[in-house]
This record gives sequence, C-alpha cells and structure tokens, in this order.
Amino acid sequence: MCPLGIGSSDSTTILKTGEAKLWILLVGVNQYQDQNLTSLRYPALDCQGLGEALSSATQRFPNKEVIVHHDFAAQPPTLQMIRGSLQKIVSQSQPQDSILLYFSGHGMLEPNTQQSVLCLRDTRKDNLLGTGLPMQNLLQMLGASSANQQLLCLDTCHSGDLRLLGGNRGSARDGDVPDASFTPTTQVMMDVLRQRAAQSKGFCALLSCDAGQKSWEFPELGHGVFTYYLMRGLLGEAADSSGLIEADGLYRYVYRHTRQYIDKLNQQLRLINQQKLNRGDRQFYPEYPLQTPKRIVEGVGELIVGFKPTKVESHKQRRAVVIDGLSNSKTTTDLSRLFAGAGGFEVEYLPRNGKTFSEIRATIQELTRWHHHSEIKSPSPSRIVRNTPTCLLYLRGHIEEIEHEEAWLVLGDGTRLSRSYLRQELRRAQKTQQIIILDIIVSDSSEAASLENWIEDLQCETEYGQCLIAAATPAEEPELFSQNLLETLVAANPQAGLSIAKWIAQLQTLGQAKGIDLHVWLSGTQAVIDILPGNIVTIFQDFQTPEVTENEKNKQEDDACVLLNKPNKDRENIFSDPPSRRIPPFSSHNSQKQESFSVSNPDVRVSATKQSQLNVLPGSEQYTKLEQLLKQSVGSIALTILQKAVIQAKNHQELVGDLATYLLPQQQKQFEKQAMAILKAPTVSSQTQSATSSTGKNQRIDANFISKCERELAYSIGPMAKFVVKDILQSHSQISLPEFVSKLAKNIPETKQALEFERRMLSQ
Repeated sequence: MCPLGIGSSDSTTILKTGEAKLWILLVGVNQYQDQNLTSLRYPALDCQGLGEALSSATQRFPNKEVIVHHDFAAQPPTLQMIRGSLQKIVSQSQPQDSILLYFSGHGMLEPNTQQSVLCLRDTRKDNLLGTGLPMQNLLQMLGASSANQQLLCLDTCHSGDLRLLGGNRGSARDGDVPDASFTPTTQVMMDVLRQRAAQSKGFCALLSCDAGQKSWEFPELGHGVFTYYLMRGLLGEAADSSGLIEADGLYRYVYRHTRQYIDKLNQQLRLINQQKLNRGDRQFYPEYPLQTPKRIVEGVGELIVGFKPTKVESHKQRRAVVIDGLSNSKTTTDLSRLFAGAGGFEVEYLPRNGKTFSEIRATIQELTRWHHHSEIKSPSPSRIVRNTPTCLLYLRGHIEEIEHEEAWLVLGDGTRLSRSYLRQELRRAQKTQQIIILDIIVSDSSEAASLENWIEDLQCETEYGQCLIAAATPAEEPELFSQNLLETLVAANPQAGLSIAKWIAQLQTLGQAKGIDLHVWLSGTQAVIDILPGNIVTIFQDFQTPEVTENEKNKQEDDACVLLNKPNKDRENIFSDPPSRRIPPFSSHNSQKQESFSVSNPDVRVSATKQSQLNVLPGSEQYTKLEQLLKQSVGSIALTILQKAVIQAKNHQELVGDLATYLLPQQQKQFEKQAMAILKAPTVSSQTQSATSSTGKNQRIDANFISKCERELAYSIGPMAKFVVKDILQSHSQISLPEFVSKLAKNIPETKQALEFERRMLSQ
C-alpha cells in the first residue's frame, strides 16, 4: 500500500482565498472514428457528472478553470484539442496551483514498444503512438508544469486478460485480447505512474482497477462504477468530519464502495443461480470479476479536492409501508424506526391516527404508483448520481385460502387483501426495486405450505429487480419472525450497509435455528438491491407511531420483563447486542455479574470487568483521543475499528498492537508510541468525580450506570431500551450524565413516568 496523501494543508487556505488556481481537465470518449476501437456507453456522461460534482465540491475555490472534452461538449475529445488544453495548463499554471486531470475511455498497449496509450476520438489502432496520447508523453507534459500538486484519475479499458462469460448487463472497458506475451495495459500504466510519482511528492494517480482487471460500466448507475463513486464521494460522502474532501479520503471511499458494489452484485447472482438450480435450470449467470481501484502516490500530506457542499439537494428514493395487521407490536414499530433510520426509507406505518385498515389499499396503491411521481429532475441536467427507486412493503397477518386458486391476507379488523390484488399492484411498479415481506401467523402446517403459492404468484419481472420474503410464524410465538428481522438488521453496520442477498442468507440461517419456515425469491441482475443502503450513521429514527392503548402498553411491559428475565439457555434474547456493533459497557443487564459479550468471532469473549480495566470506555478521554489519533491514518472507519479492538484486547499492549495493524508499516511505530502515551496519561480520579457529582457535569457514565438505565428504561418502553441507550451514547460521545438521562427520558411516552425516571436516575 502506498504512502498516504500528498502536498500540504496550506493548499486549503490559498485555494479558498484565490491565491492558488485549480485547473480541471476532463476528457471522455464514447465513440471512436476507428471501427476497430469498440464504442463505450458512459465516458461522456462520466465527464458531465464528474464536472458537476467537482463544481459542487469546489464552490469555495474562487480561482479555477474547467476544461471539458467529450462527445457532447463543444470541444470534441480529439488529440489536437487535448494537446492544446494540456499545453495551456502547463504554460499558465503556477507553483501554488493544483491540477486535476480525468480521463474516461480506452487505454491500450502499442504492440511494438509496449507503451500504454490513451485512445482519443481520432486515434487509429494501427498507429497508436502517432494518433493517441502516450502516457509517457502526458506525464512529461505534467512534469513540465510548475504546479506542485497534481491529481490524475484514469477510468480506462484494461488488458482484456479477463473476459466476461456473458449474460450480465454490466460491460467492461476492454479492447481486443492482447497476445499472451504482452504486459497488461494497467501494469504498464502503473509502472510509468510510479516513476512519475517518485520524481515529485505532489503527484497522485487514481486508477479504476488493478492489473489484469476490468473497469465495469453498469446501466443502473448510468456511469462506470469507479467514476460513479468518485462523483458520490465529491458530493460529500468522502468528506471528513470537518467537511474536507482530499485525495486520500476520496480514494479510500472509492476503493471500498467499488469493491462492495461488485461483491453485492455477485452475492445476488449466487442466490439467483441457486434458485435456477433448484428449478433444474442450468443457464447460470456468470459472476463479475473483481475491480480494485489503485492509487499511485509518494510523500505525505494531503491534496485538497474540495469541500462537502453546505447544502446538498437530495430526493428520497426509498419508501416503505409497514402494515401490522395484528397487534401494533413494539417489534414492528421498532422495525419501522430502523427502516427510517439505517434503511433510509420514508416510512408509513399502519394502522395509525387518522388512517385505519379501510385505507390500506389506497396506501399500497400510493406506494406502487409512487415511481410515476418520483422521477424528479435532478438539480443538474445529466442527473449526476442515479439512485434506483426502492419500495418496501411489509405485511403482517393471517392467510386464508379459498377456491378457484384465490387467497386472502386477513388483517386484524377483518380487512382482506387478495393475492390477485397484490400481484396486480406489484406489476404496476415496474420502475422500482421491490422488497416485499410477508410475516404470516399460522396455526398449522397446511397454512405454512400455502406460502409457496404466494411467492410464485407475486413474482413479476420489474426493471430493477424484486425480492419476496415470506415466513410462517407459529401462533404461539407471533413475534418470532419480526424479531429475526430486527435482530439481523440491527447487527449490520449502517455505514457499510447490507445487501438483500446477504440479508436473506442471514435470515435463512437464523430461521433454520429457530424453526421458521422461510420462502424467498430474488430476481434482477441489473442492480444491487440493498435493505440498508450504507453511509448512514443512525440505526433508529423517530417517526409518527400509532397510539397504543393502555392494555397493549401494559402487555408490552409485561413481555419486556419476561424477555429480559428469561434465562438465555431457554430462549435466545434477540435484543442482545449485534456482533458487529457491540460495545462491552453497553451490554450488561446485571451490573453484579461478569457477563460475557460476543464479538464478530463467537469464540472470542471479553468480560465487563476486563473491559473496565482497560480504561478505554466509550466516552472516556482515552477513547476519544485514540479515535482521533487513528482517524488521522484510516479516516472515518476509525470508530468501527476501535470498537472492535476494544472488545477483543486483553491489555493496552494488545489493543495498540491490534490498532497498528490497520496502518502502513512506516506509520505503525509512531502510532504505537502515541497511543501508549494516551493510555498511560492520568485521568480524572474517582474522588474528583464524586466531589463533583452534585452538579452531574463531570460524573462518569460507567458500565454500572448504563446497566441501571437499561433496566429502568425497559420497564417503560420494553426491550428496545438497550438500543435506545446505545444509540444515544454512540451519537453523543461527549454527553454529560444529566444530558444522557434527559435524552433517555424523552423516549418514555408518559410524562409522569419520564419525570420519575429522570429523578430516580439522577439521584443514584
């Protein structure tokens, strides 16, 4: 892995004041005059979209010049035009300036000299060196520029030594397959770029993929996948906590999401191929080969690309309707809060105030027809980031089979939705991804068997894919499946997201363990379907929930007490912390016990006592400083890494050693020294905390206090108390004890109970 970043943070100031100029050259080639060079679909759109994203990211830079050459631009991407623009930048740029050059199109090797060449509109395959732009020539021109900071982004075709087997919608930026003796194009480019980087600490290059790989284009993205995530990163998703977007952080973002997208597509294809195999169909979809963006850089520091826009226009492209036809259970309302939070959905929950079961059909129709109204024009003409509309429909009730192959979903007040009605409505939503979840309460095996008919009947080939999940939940445990849904979703990292294919695999594993009859269907190979889209910090989000009667509230409290006190050996507590999100001090229900907590590896355990001995509790001074130190090297993922390491470490040395493995070798020694200094530094003593406890400002929110809060809060709001506590602590790392208690109290619907809870906890 290459050293991090380039340049100096001083560049931020001089770019913002206009003392330095930002030069941007964008080149994209779709159509080639030489018929021996295959046409591409998206380079011109890549240039348009990237230009708009850069315009948004560089709003604070008053002194900049953008030069664009692509198929739809006034200046076409010919060799003469590109050379002229490069010569202008080279001759006019000053030492304090920055240059950003982007190319999207074919890249090839010249057969005789093995030089890598960027192919422009008028490039001829039989004369690559004379009609194309050799990389050596491009780098010589950039080397002649006075600008100290240069960023080169290449989304090019590659060696062709990996071929797509056919059948998928994605396509590669790929020329003819070279002779086996030829060196792959990307490898030659990387070698040349490394030589250039070695000559200047102010040079950085980002490549769309590694040697021997292809750079994929996908219709559902409307761009090459590498450039798609470049744009999203520039629109703010790659910004650090201060809103700054720099080359290293942008690369990390693009690297992670490009790999994730290909991986999610392949997860989906594997599930679809398994469905084919189960039906005796052996015409399988081939999986996509890996695409791994690369970075070439020397030196340390940072190259500033821009800032997160202060005002980001977004149009919600995810909507959900949750219909609990049985009891308005706490689990389904929590599911709805999760869909609204980590799921990124606009959620409507039924039944609710002012809307009863009689209006359910109208609500479903509004959801399935929503795509007609969702095609809102993007703030820019080229719709720089295409978000696939996704609609989710969760239905909970009983089923009733009748004659003539019809069936009904029966809700709590006797409202019936026919299977044919649902099928008709789903087929109207052709331009959206569909996620349909049927949570069916059954009293015998015959009712469970009929779910297969529902899965078969509701299938429809939508433009972007459909997922059907149906489960038969026994009447004696009506919450079992909804609790499985909640458990698996809470276990996922909302920043990383969760694909529907991976979620189904988790539900199948959990369902088998708990005896749930699960039926699934997944269609569509054109787009990744996500249940959690990623890049979201919060797990739960408040939204208007239905009123709960006093009897139902009492029942929920009783259920909560039973669930919290029931031995683990009799029934797994589905509200235990998820493996990937656990923070030990949050997890004990009994402060007198040394309770163990699972991590991502179920064989690894750590006790609350051991954890407190590390003195790196969340919210503590050491924890915050360690996170800040780690973030300097690894970015925003530092929090996730630290949480995992704190759980597993037995002592300070082991903790620091584990964290250091995420860094470059040349950074590890310095990091270990700084981290140990943080851990050995004196902290506020318990005596000082006691002396100031009357004000509450300096009281420590320790594991014992957190456990008491969880236990007391559970009496009022049920098992979700654990999630509420953790969500507040994770969202407010520096929160004081009184503020913490006050935020907890706001989750108690009864004012009197909320005040009593607050008084009781503050008097502890």
